[in-house]
Amino acid sequence: MAAEIRPDPETGDWHIVAPGRAARPSDHAEPADGRCPFCPGNEALTPPEVLRHPAAPQPWRVRVFPNRYAVVGPAAGPAADGGARAATGAHEVVVESPRHDAELRTARPGDVLAVLAAMRDRCRALAAAGPAAIVVFRNHGVAAGTSLRHPHSQIVALDDAPPGLVRRWDNARRHFDGTGRCLHDDLAAAERAAGTRVVHDAGGVLVYQPRAAGVPHETVLLPDDRSPGLAGASDDALAAVAGVLPGVLAGLAAVRDDPAYNLVVHAGPVRDGTARDWYRWHVGLYPRLTRRAGLEIATGLSVNPAAPEQTAPELRRAVLAASTTTGP
Repeated sequence: MAAEIRPDPETGDWHIVAPGRAARPSDHAEPADGRCPFCPGNEALTPPEVLRHPAAPQPWRVRVFPNRYAVVGPAAGPAADGGARAATGAHEVVVESPRHDAELRTARPGDVLAVLAAMRDRCRALAAAGPAAIVVFRNHGVAAGTSLRHPHSQIVALDDAPPGLVRRWDNARRHFDGTGRCLHDDLAAAERAAGTRVVHDAGGVLVYQPRAAGVPHETVLLPDDRSPGLAGASDDALAAVAGVLPGVLAGLAAVRDDPAYNLVVHAGPVRDGTARDWYRWHVGLYPRLTRRAGLEIATGLSVNPAAPEQTAPELRRAVLAASTTTGP
């Protein structure tokens, strides 16, 4: 059965039903043959790669290939049940390192930059097909949804923008229409003025915990870049994020015992040429330190038991300690 988008008639939200995802492998339960499909020497276990860095015959540092267990697929005929329709687009896997035991929080900035550059290249290639949105994300830990330990990220191009993304874009667009300024520029100015929630502010990237953080230690990495998406990100912006991201993750691991987390690259709409005026790409880090309970499920509210004014200084100290320990 192909993946379907099924709108919820009560909330207007979308749910993707993708039965094929249930078959994806997991090394959190012992694999039958003990082989990791992302490790060097096992390339034949994945679909043919669409990007390899560096190019063959050199040993690869980063590989990208279609996800065999994709949440979206090629265009297909419409489904007729209750307004459901095919969930179409593209879904790719970015293997971040040939090392099975590699950790992003201990990676060298050059290695992180290679991963970000590969993501940018694939975002550019996928954007050529004209999707509505491109989502780049990373799951760390079982609670965050990862199935294989080998470090990897994913890229999903969506032919239809889901309501959650549209609401995010509409908020930014309304702010620009009302003020003539980009929402993310104003958020950065407000966080710098307050100071309390700033974790790091140097080298071309602002790291802060937003005032309305939905989960404990929710953290934003906002580079000094005017691109609305990763496809248009500058080399300097990628280098800035690559330089600070390992330290932020190391700090989070120190203060919260290496929690599961989701990392998302937030981006504007692919098809809107005006997005450069009102949206800035940025990285959101969402630790899995709490669970959704009845109120959250019933209302869509997020209940955060930790104030960012308290957690940001804690993370700031841990990031500083991590950078002092590891050096540049």
